[in-house]
Amino acid sequence: MATGGGGGLPPDKGKDPSENDGNKMADDSMPESFMYTARDAAPYRVYVEILDNTKRINKFSVGSVLRKLEKYRNQITELKYLGRNKIIVFFNSWVKANLLVGETVLAEKGYKAYIPRHLVCITGVIGGIPTDIEMEDIEQDYECAYPVVSLYRLNRWDREKGKKVASNRVSVTFRASNLPEKMKVFGSSVKVQPYVRRFVFCNNCHRFGHREESCKSKKRCGKCARIHEEAEDHCPNEVKCLHCRKSDHRTTDPNCPSRQREISIKTMMSKKNLTYVEARELIAPLPIQNQYDVLADIAEFPALPNTFAKMTAGRFTMRSNQPQQQRSNVTANKPEERQLGAIKKPANDTSGGAKKMKIDEERQQLIKDRNAEGTSRGSGLENRHAVSERERWDNIIKKANADALETANRNVRGELANFYAALIQCSGVTEELQEKIKEYSKKYLNLESIIV
Repeated sequence: MATGGGGGLPPDKGKDPSENDGNKMADDSMPESFMYTARDAAPYRVYVEILDNTKRINKFSVGSVLRKLEKYRNQITELKYLGRNKIIVFFNSWVKANLLVGETVLAEKGYKAYIPRHLVCITGVIGGIPTDIEMEDIEQDYECAYPVVSLYRLNRWDREKGKKVASNRVSVTFRASNLPEKMKVFGSSVKVQPYVRRFVFCNNCHRFGHREESCKSKKRCGKCARIHEEAEDHCPNEVKCLHCRKSDHRTTDPNCPSRQREISIKTMMSKKNLTYVEARELIAPLPIQNQYDVLADIAEFPALPNTFAKMTAGRFTMRSNQPQQQRSNVTANKPEERQLGAIKKPANDTSGGAKKMKIDEERQQLIKDRNAEGTSRGSGLENRHAVSERERWDNIIKKANADALETANRNVRGELANFYAALIQCSGVTEELQEKIKEYSKKYLNLESIIV
């Protein structure tokens, strides 16, 4: 499996912005224009970004705008945040996803919708290409079953020369959702491997996703994961990892479970062509012993100019307690209270009243016995809905099967809707056949709102 070489990419060399190197997941400053086709697999994702960078996007505001449009009401399956000013809208129809890109209602509300290249393209790597072969020659003589969007040669770091040099690996971006097994270059077959983005770690703040050259945080100790002036070698604190909060290794340990999880996320992104947010949800999170332990160091927090304790010092006084004699007098003069559940004896004892008193006494005795039984077990309440471990697991399995069946039915309906929508738009289909397709899809598949 190939990984990004040297972390560097070749310059654009005057390319069109829509043909930028495939190593970049998306160009936020100039979103690329791509559309889904019938060959693309669901779910169909569209990015919605707010035009005003000073505001934070709200997925409920965007959802309320889209739900008012009848053509999107039953096609949107989910909305998720992707940063401060961007969300992802999930569709079950590629036709409706394409319509959202040119939606004027969103533009009027201050949003823009687009489909970035990494959602419809996937990047692979081919190796063994000599460095003396020009990229122009490769672009003119290759064969592949999938359309190729771009090719460029990867760089590697040469320690002897102290700079990046060209490598024998070439990155290929395909207009497809899956990588082809092989492609031909100059008539020779070559295996296509997934392009896994290189793991990036900052040696300044010891976090993932950026390097120390672009870090804006304070320097953090690699031993105790705190911010202090002492050097790491002279740190008097105990060893603790910043990410998994364990004390058996340092933050810079290459075998840290959090680091391995981050590498797994990068691999999942490349294999299944997912965004970082989607791939992170598929990788199980690490168990943390104390999730609030990161707040232990008060030096990492800014000093507050005024606190409530300082501002209210001396303004309030505690109420003095009453003398013991006064409290005893109040207790002595207090009328006798009837205990909760006690039986109030009637003034005139008749036969009916005696019978009612007997029933109440039996009821009170039953309550006392039950409370005594519960107290002996350590609890005053009895759980009448307790289930065994086997029943609990059976319920979990039933729910998982029901959720899987519902998801499968929804996916099948989405694929049928896409098929019918594409079939109706074919030029060889007559109007009579179109009406038949619409009629049967509404009658048997309940696709009335899906068929255009």
